[in-house]
Amino acid sequence: MKLELPYWTSHHNMILYSLLYFCEQNDQVFDVSFNAKIATGGAILYSNKQMIFLDYSDNMLFIDNPEKYDFYFKRSLLFQDYKENVHPLNLQVNFSYKALKLLMKFNFKDLINKTNRTEIVRAMDYFNLVTNLSHNAMDVRSFPKKAADNNGKIIFHSRLWNPDNNADLDEKIRRQSQNEFRIEACRIIKSNFKNVSVGIFPDELAKKIAPELLLDIKSTSKKEYFKSLRNADIGIADDGLKDTPGWKIGEYLLFGKAVVTTPLNTIVDDFKEHINFEKVQNRSAYSELPEKIEYLLSGKRYLEVAENNLKWSESYLHPKNYISRILTITKNTL
Repeated sequence: MKLELPYWTSHHNMILYSLLYFCEQNDQVFDVSFNAKIATGGAILYSNKQMIFLDYSDNMLFIDNPEKYDFYFKRSLLFQDYKENVHPLNLQVNFSYKALKLLMKFNFKDLINKTNRTEIVRAMDYFNLVTNLSHNAMDVRSFPKKAADNNGKIIFHSRLWNPDNNADLDEKIRRQSQNEFRIEACRIIKSNFKNVSVGIFPDELAKKIAPELLLDIKSTSKKEYFKSLRNADIGIADDGLKDTPGWKIGEYLLFGKAVVTTPLNTIVDDFKEHINFEKVQNRSAYSELPEKIEYLLSGKRYLEVAENNLKWSESYLHPKNYISRILTITKNTL
């Protein structure tokens, strides 16, 4: 088995660390190389004489042609595009597994390649002193093994995107709608519930339009955020870039949390309303959040949903099954 990447970005952490885990568990050689001809956000997995393209783009559009490959797995996959050799990658999470060991697997020329620099620095930042996204801070070995009860605590840590920083009119409108949901969601949760951890990343835009919601900058590192997440029960999620599910919802699932989200516009296998999540009608329906949260709080339903999500994430997101699931699909659809 061999994995090819265009270069190492945070979009590739899930597949890289899952491959390391898989190779350890199955006594296989970890073989990764870089090929600049591969589309950014993509990767190619070679297994059993098959070429398997992995599309980790936020965009619903395909970054390569599925006809070129035996199988094409896509993260942000629309229902109408689920056909022939195309399959969903489901949700994505930025996690790690034995980061320093992974670094030792790379060739020296790849370690000093400037295109890989950001993730290499994060992987080396063992004590979370240099970056806000230390790979050691997001090692799956430290994730919860069972759901805990924190008395129904609600969490929603988010950030804003400045509409003025993009020239495209449609993107400006999308960002305005996204920002409105995130701000109003924080406000309505704070006004209706006491056991909460909600707020907005304290950049200049947030300071200007939502100064009462600013998070402490120290709490925004991955290490500190995961501490907050561990102590919560219900996570609020909305679409990320390109109106597709962001990484936050996957983090909620791996940490065993119940979820209230905006509608999911892409395929997520076996992920069901009232079993894995509750949803509001649309991104403008933040006024529905208290009702959805109260439903989960009633009789502590959030604990049952949390257990469901731990099981789901183990099957679809955790590195113990991530590669195996892909290989099973390629084997069973020959």
